[in-house]
Amino acid sequence: MNIASHPELSKALADALENGPIPFRRFMELALYHPEGGYYCHESPRIGPGGDFYTSPHQSPWLGRMIAPLLEKIRGRMAEPSALHVWEYGPGEGWLAFDILESIRASQAALHQAIAYTFAEQSAPAGARIREKFQDSDNIRFADASRYPPAGFEGVILAHEFLDALPVHTLIQKEGRLLEERYVALQGEGLVFCEGALSDERLSGWFSNLGVRLSRGQMAEVNLCAFDWVSEAARRMERGAILIFDYGFSARALYGPTRPDGALRGYRNHTLVSDALSRPGETDLTTHVDFTSILRAAMPHGMELAGFTDQARFLLGAGLPRALENMKDGDDEKTRRERQSVMGIMDPTGLGGAIKVMLLSKNLNLSGLSEFSMKPDDRESLETLFG
Repeated sequence: MNIASHPELSKALADALENGPIPFRRFMELALYHPEGGYYCHESPRIGPGGDFYTSPHQSPWLGRMIAPLLEKIRGRMAEPSALHVWEYGPGEGWLAFDILESIRASQAALHQAIAYTFAEQSAPAGARIREKFQDSDNIRFADASRYPPAGFEGVILAHEFLDALPVHTLIQKEGRLLEERYVALQGEGLVFCEGALSDERLSGWFSNLGVRLSRGQMAEVNLCAFDWVSEAARRMERGAILIFDYGFSARALYGPTRPDGALRGYRNHTLVSDALSRPGETDLTTHVDFTSILRAAMPHGMELAGFTDQARFLLGAGLPRALENMKDGDDEKTRRERQSVMGIMDPTGLGGAIKVMLLSKNLNLSGLSEFSMKPDDRESLETLFG
């Protein structure tokens, strides 16, 4: 039976389904991360015109260029340790790190000597491409994405569009207070959704603990993987910060009535796919991040919210307009291209507004950073985060 085009992924799915339906979380895990046939483990890159989606670093180098001075500020607040350790999870093709490190190399000599950058990438082909890109760098290290920084870690953990691609449970609200989980089952030669009991006991009180009530028939996703990842990363950190860039909302907004079908989406060739179960291993599956739960995962381990905004405001606070003005070198065409690329990552109706930026700190005062300066119209987004 050919459930997927890749034979090894097809076999893995068939084996998993042999004894009956499996939680969607398990299907998503195999479809995206199977070591041979998973979506993110293909030989060819998934990002860019020939792929299925764009990320901000692919659109413009300016996000990385604006993160670089933030890392310098964090190092300063840490009393300038001899080494600033940065772990990036889900680096993809390594473009964000390339822009960060190039900016540091060009303008921040002290940080250039101090930074120690670790890529935590699960895809072997992507990891190989990153190794090739940074083959001449001596401050680069590699770790499997399933690994965490060592206990007592001091530094920065960076997650750029990492959490929204972790496997999720999909749920549906039935009559009364009955909450059921959506499973994946075989039907003939294809895959279909079915419903059943919750597969993880934590799901039963998830929404009520957030102060959220789903309407009858409403579907929603719960990302326990993201919750567990943040919790463990926070637990292992002794001093430093977690910096997250991702699509998402507060719990009240994410699980509100405007999303009755949930936030799970599939993409192929930059086009929305109506059936998330079709062509596993060839479809990008993603969902929005519940930032309220991310904050709740970190706080019991001594972490505090140091900043929360969207990408456009982050870049404004980081001084991007001023940086663009300072880069004038007489090349009008280069300036035009730079400005066009910036529009792609700052558009409030696109990446600039959709991607949120969260900064968590532990045993480190990161208050007053310009990247997260609060303005009157920003306060509502922060207040709903705590709701």
